[in-house]
Amino acid sequence: MARAAVVATLVTATASAAQAGRATPAERLGQAYAAYDAGDVDGAAALLDGLDADDLVNDDYLHWLRGQVALLRGEPAAAKRAFEALAKVGDSRFARDVPWRLADCAWELGDRAAAARAYEKLLATEGAVERADLAVVRLRIAEAKGAKKKAAATAAYREIVLEHPTHPAAAVADARLVALGGERAARLSADDRLARAQNLTGQHLWHEAVAELMLIEPDDVSASLRKRRTYWLGTTLFKMRRRYGDAGAMLLSVYRDMGDVAAEAMFRGARALSRADRDDEAIAWYRKVVATYPKTSWAEEAQYLSGWLEFNRGNYERAIGPLEESLRRYPKSKWADEAVWFLGMSKYLLGRLDDALPHFERLAGWGGALQGGKGRYWKARTLQRLGRDADAKDTYRGVVKRWPFSWYALLSVARLDELGVAVGPFGIDDPKPRGPDIATDVDEGLADDRLIEGADELIAAGLGVEAGDELRRGEGGFLGRHPRGKALAMLMDRYRRAGNFHRPWMLALVRGESALDGPAKGTARVWWEHAYPRAFRELVDEHQHLGGSPDHYLYSIMRKESGFDRHVLSYADAQGLLQMIPATTKRVAAALGLPYDPGKLYDPEFNIMTGSWYIGRLLSKFKGQIPLGAGSYNSGPRPVMKWLDQNGDRPIDELVELVSYTQTREYMKKVTENYARYVYLYEDRVYAQPLVVDKAYRVDEITY
Repeated sequence: MARAAVVATLVTATASAAQAGRATPAERLGQAYAAYDAGDVDGAAALLDGLDADDLVNDDYLHWLRGQVALLRGEPAAAKRAFEALAKVGDSRFARDVPWRLADCAWELGDRAAAARAYEKLLATEGAVERADLAVVRLRIAEAKGAKKKAAATAAYREIVLEHPTHPAAAVADARLVALGGERAARLSADDRLARAQNLTGQHLWHEAVAELMLIEPDDVSASLRKRRTYWLGTTLFKMRRRYGDAGAMLLSVYRDMGDVAAEAMFRGARALSRADRDDEAIAWYRKVVATYPKTSWAEEAQYLSGWLEFNRGNYERAIGPLEESLRRYPKSKWADEAVWFLGMSKYLLGRLDDALPHFERLAGWGGALQGGKGRYWKARTLQRLGRDADAKDTYRGVVKRWPFSWYALLSVARLDELGVAVGPFGIDDPKPRGPDIATDVDEGLADDRLIEGADELIAAGLGVEAGDELRRGEGGFLGRHPRGKALAMLMDRYRRAGNFHRPWMLALVRGESALDGPAKGTARVWWEHAYPRAFRELVDEHQHLGGSPDHYLYSIMRKESGFDRHVLSYADAQGLLQMIPATTKRVAAALGLPYDPGKLYDPEFNIMTGSWYIGRLLSKFKGQIPLGAGSYNSGPRPVMKWLDQNGDRPIDELVELVSYTQTREYMKKVTENYARYVYLYEDRVYAQPLVVDKAYRVDEITY
């Protein structure tokens, strides 16, 4: 359940006890937070009345809430007392927020000059963006200057209008500008509108930025400003992933006049043409980037992409020249290893195996399962096709031993089977458990530690998110105070009780990584279960049937998408545990007969219900093939349908490497590894990755 639902349940369960005076201080604190979250500040105040800070481990939470509630009720003097008490609490998570709230109290108490001085100092401190509504703060500073400093106030109001154009404070600032100097003072110049548009683009408010730019009449401004408008319109369209053709034309029409960003503008214009499926034009422009700005990072990428685009279109012979030129011109660029990879694959796919092998041998020295594993696997695959089976077998086995369960290990196991060699998931006979020590049982004797006492109190109050935050803050000290194996087991247990699966997952990856390279037995199994948890299991078990996903598949997606953090928001507006997109969710919710509103995707149950329906149907569309089902969730089903139509007759290893979206390609590999590990851990079964692809996807309504 979402926090609001958890807290509401707590309130219902303890209301009668509270009335009878039997609710614990922690329960009353939790109820007060629930009322506050629901907007019932009077109810929160009533629940806080009579609560004694001495009865709580987390007295800072009491002071904080009292201060917030008092401010909202128009009682700044009481709020000030609460925040001053909070300032005396040592090592509180709220410590850096207290000065901001005391400034708010000063403002509400009428000492606006003092408040403005405090705000101005605080704006220069680290973390100001996270701790205050900067538009409101700047509005207050401007209002404090008032008529006595008309020029300073005017400048401050104008700054709000330009830097926070969509904030309600901007409308107030605009009205204040009119009051200070009339309509003329509030009128925005074309330069002002351009600045606003830049700020909107920086805030990812693409549509608003475009609207602002369209208010600049090209015929009414200088040639220089007209070109800058064109540049920003093209940049905004490019970043919002709309009208790539128009974006490319705009950027390429003005790049010469863009000064320090000329090379970037030219490159972005070429990139936009590529994304508009105008690859021949894009390649021509990439070549111009290299010729015009040869010493820039944009030229390095352009040279590489001119070869990659040919590879992506299946023109493997034509890809070789630009990729070799990329290595000749820019041997130390960030794209050098990728150029080596696509050179090797181009030659491999052309059947020039002896020429391909040195490239794969070079890449075999990479680290990481998806880097070094790729080089070694394709080296082995090339050796196999050259008839050097003994060398191929040794190389395949080395991949399995070095990176068990990885995408390339799964492929290597399948290829070894093809060569008549049976090998286990760890590549050796009788593998032994590995990893650092961790207790298999929780020692409740450690619960007397203040950190655990505080976390337990917050959990009892229904404040699981906050409990997880406190555990994270005190983690290092706790590990230093107690035997490490026991301390880790206690932390993992309390994180999970708080509903936090994300932090144990991170701890398992950082502290217990080596355990994941051996059997999940003994203490190693503890690390495995935290690295691959059945997070929110009751919800998954209840709703998995909606999409018909196989057991553990949703966990595999969830692990990759959010790391089990229900609060995650991506750049593309994907939200919650399964990172569902709002537009997709609306369609799924309609199919399920569920109401949808913004914010619902942060509710684990709603996220899992809608995600289960959609993810399961995507997997079914692609006949239960894990890499393809996963890829379709990342890219949408239409690209996967296209890739199957183009390359579905190839084996799965080649098909996946030919996926043109880098993110999707790597996503397919990682989710398949996750799934294989879940199956091994909870079913004691080794997942076998098929090499043959079923290209006949289902034709149904799931095309979004």
